[in-house]
Amino acid sequence: MNFDEKTIERIKRLEREVERLRVKEKQVFVPLTTPLTSIDWDGDTKGTGDRATVDLSAVFGVPAGVKAVLMSIQTTGDTANDYIRFGPNSTYNYALTCRTTVASQIAHASGVVPCDANGDVYCYTSGTVEGVQVWIWGYWL
Repeated sequence: MNFDEKTIERIKRLEREVERLRVKEKQVFVPLTTPLTSIDWDGDTKGTGDRATVDLSAVFGVPAGVKAVLMSIQTTGDTANDYIRFGPNSTYNYALTCRTTVASQIAHASGVVPCDANGDVYCYTSGTVEGVQVWIWGYWL
């Protein structure tokens, strides 16, 4: 490889790195001082009929098309190992799981949940989970 070919290869690598940094730079986290809440997720009981996509913009007021959300969950399961979990779709629904380890005890979980292309998440329950509360503390555009 001669000098010109090496220079061209180096320029191509640098161009790819610049593009990677541009994409990364566009990802903006919007922190919230007051969490977004919903009357559908304020202590309600959730069951297998609630296994579905949750439209975060309609239910919580999150802007449509967000990449991910910072979410907190609280539950009070009747039995040990009751759980609810969230992810971007029905296949990858375990990005954030809140599991009751002791019957009738409050369980908490917080973390980043990736969204689907519409900015929505999928909810999956192990069965009947009681006292489900969800708070959205921020989101990535």
